[in-house]
Amino acid sequence: MKNYFYLGKREPEYRQLLQQDCIRLEDKVIPLSQVVSAEQVHGSRIHICSQSDSGAGFGDKAKIAGVDGLITQVPEQYLMIRTADCAPILMMDKQHRAVAALHSGREGTRQNIVGKAIDMLRAHFGILPQDLSVWVGACICAEHYQVSPELYEQFVSSMQEQGLHPRLNDNHQLDIRSAVFQQLLSAGVAFRDIDQDMNCTHADRGYHSFRRDGSNRRQINLVGIEHE
Repeated sequence: MKNYFYLGKREPEYRQLLQQDCIRLEDKVIPLSQVVSAEQVHGSRIHICSQSDSGAGFGDKAKIAGVDGLITQVPEQYLMIRTADCAPILMMDKQHRAVAALHSGREGTRQNIVGKAIDMLRAHFGILPQDLSVWVGACICAEHYQVSPELYEQFVSSMQEQGLHPRLNDNHQLDIRSAVFQQLLSAGVAFRDIDQDMNCTHADRGYHSFRRDGSNRRQINLVGIEHE
């Protein structure tokens, strides 16, 4: 077995896929019948997928309701997260026992969806933090993510309650990338096993950004386990 992952940019765009029957990438073609899509409600619930979840979010099959994270051990099943400023996080077990895809925006990060996913991987599959390789995709940077004083204080307080050190500033700017990185380290993932796309979706027009454009366009991010 082997792991597969894809961190998307502007193309292929999510809504364009809804008119097709597959995802065409440079290195492969993935039928939508093998893809699972989460509803993404800006929370921290995570669903463990079964074979019957394949195709969720496409055609007449609804997305997996009420969740922002997906886990699977089903070979040739691909988990999809859609992003346009929030951080996509793809977790892969080095022994190919399971993979996870997470949507970590302000609320998902505040509620530590990363830590919850790692706890679930351990509880259900015996996967330890040191067994994981993690990719954090492009997301909005702190410079472009100013929020209200109330939301800023809520976020900072939640990070501090987790024993973390959020980046503090007088402009109420949230650093999602730094918070997620700290959560991964705190959960026990090794520094060397965390890779990050440091691009800012707001600053780089190679990405869709809701804060910049107010658009419903999304990049897609995928992870799965494949046969050799």
